[in-house]
Formats: sequence, C-alpha cells, structure tokens
Amino acid sequence: MGRNLNYCIFFLTFSATFSFYGQDKTQIQQYNAFDKTVGIENTGLYQGLVYVERFRTINERVQFYKGVDFLPGSVHYDGQWYHDLELKYDAYDDEVLLMLITEAGGGTIKLFKNYLEGFMLDGEQFVKILKDDAPLLKEHGFYAVSMEGTYFTLYTRYTKRSFEKRDKRFLYYEFLDGPSEYVLLHKGQFHTFNSKKDAIDLFPGLKKEIKAFYALARRQSKTDPDGFKISLAKRIELLLSQTNNTAQE
Repeated sequence: MGRNLNYCIFFLTFSATFSFYGQDKTQIQQYNAFDKTVGIENTGLYQGLVYVERFRTINERVQFYKGVDFLPGSVHYDGQWYHDLELKYDAYDDEVLLMLITEAGGGTIKLFKNYLEGFMLDGEQFVKILKDDAPLLKEHGFYAVSMEGTYFTLYTRYTKRSFEKRDKRFLYYEFLDGPSEYVLLHKGQFHTFNSKKDAIDLFPGLKKEIKAFYALARRQSKTDPDGFKISLAKRIELLLSQTNNTAQE
C-alpha cells in the first residue's frame, strides 16, 4: 500500500460478529478488558482518514450534532462492533469522527463511510439507509432511530445549514439546525414521512385522526418538529393497535 500523509491505519478492538443488541454488559466488559490487556493498537485492523477541520468556527454554532465535544459511543464498522469510544457526528457532511488515543499518541480520524454501518452516540442509535434500500427517498445516509413500534419504525435524518460570517480579521462559519428528514419503515419498505399528506397516504384509514392531530399540535409542529413527528408516530401506532384489537374481538 502506498504511503499517503492523509491516510492512516489504526488498530482497535473486538472480534464479535453479532449485533450490539445481542450482547450483554458482561460480554462488552470482557472485550474491553481484552483491549486493555493487549493494547488497543494491537487488536484489529482499523482504518480512517486523518481529520482536518475545514470550517473555522468561533462559537457553539458548529456542524456537529449535540455540540463540539466528543461523546461516548460505539460503531458498527466493517461488520464488527467497537465500544467505549469517543465520537462526534458531523450532521453537515454526514460523517463520523473518532478520537483515538493509544500509547503512541492520539488524534482524530474520519471513519470510512462505506465501512460504517451504524453507530451509537450518547445513547442514541443511528443506522445507514442506502439508496439501494430506499430508492424513493430524497436523502440517504445516517438516520437516528427515533421511535420503534410494533407496526413501523420512525427514522430522523438531522441536517445543518451553514452561514459565512466575517469580522475585521477573518472569515468564519456558523451552523444552524436545518429541516430534518423523516422516514418510516413500514411493511418492509421505507417511506417519506415529512408532511401530513405523507402520513395520510401511508395510513388512509386514519385520515380523520391524522388531520385532527395536526390541528391539535400545530404549535409543536413549528417549534419542535422532531418531537412532533415522534408524537404523531406514537399516535398512529396507538390507533393501529386499537383498530387491530377491535378487529380480533
């Protein structure tokens, strides 16, 4: 492999191939203990690009989800889970950054997106939705799992908008939350869930109830759109459950 100053091969941990949710705390602790014993740089092959910040920012309005600090998390990378990491999620570029500290030093790397299948960040689960899996979606990439129900799962894609700012000395950037994209996985297919029309098209039998919910929670839909969509999904889930229970009686 040719030497490239912007390319690094890092070594991390973990040889389990089962899902994060199939592991208990004892198993995770055993793998972490193994990492500490042999040294994190001597376990498994780990790859990523050296991260170079391309935006100058001067305040808390940054491109990262939940702020500038690294947060505790895990990644599902090249078919394996890696735990007890320090991560950032760049919601503007849809990239995941890893703080790596070894006996030889430390730094920040940008994980290869084609190897990254999902991650946990500060207790929140993210999955990667690809174009091949959902060709009708406008946006593909990492979505947060916002609500899991019996009949469907709601996913949210967070976005950021950038603004150029200038003072007497230099150019800098500020980032504000952009409009989120919402998706429902329903009956094995991904569907957009951004508008009242999307919801009614998916659940035409609940048209009256969906319109009533929009009218009742109009203010929340403007001030807290992410919370509103979760509330709407929970309401539809409840109505579907009631309908099915009635049909079975």
